[in-house]
Amino acid sequence: MVPLEGYLVKFVQLLVEPFRHFGQVWLGLVPLYVALLLDEIVERRVSFGQAIANGFVMLWAGVNWTMHLANVGMFSYLGSSKQRMVVAWTVTACALAIGVFTILLGIRRKDKTLAYVLGHARFSGYFLIMLYPMQTGMIAWNWPSLIAVLLFALPCWLLLYLSGLSLRRLIR
Repeated sequence: MVPLEGYLVKFVQLLVEPFRHFGQVWLGLVPLYVALLLDEIVERRVSFGQAIANGFVMLWAGVNWTMHLANVGMFSYLGSSKQRMVVAWTVTACALAIGVFTILLGIRRKDKTLAYVLGHARFSGYFLIMLYPMQTGMIAWNWPSLIAVLLFALPCWLLLYLSGLSLRRLIR
């Protein structure tokens, strides 16, 4: 059992580690941060267009992770835990599937409630950004890291919501 401070250290490590590998940040994280920022600046209305945009963000992350996992050499597969690779591929497949589903949901314009939930980048953006270091192998997939992501999800979403309100008020 890890104390709460240990989870905070893991959380900060998940945020900071990608910037130590600055070359990988441009295609993997910058689009996620930009999408999250733009979504927070835009007014909070239910929109199928927002669902489509957020679906493309999830699809972008899934494709980026697929490219990374496909480019990992054979010796990396042999050296790492097979379970970790299965988890990484499963998370990648989920990001791709949810991205495609969200895009189709926005195009079909049928379920406004589901589009409302999947259309907010705050939800998916947080998870995509926090899972990025584990997906790209910068940090190993482990329970303390995953628990840290889940433990700080609600405070981060609240912080994003409040910062989005402040940004929108500043822009007006």
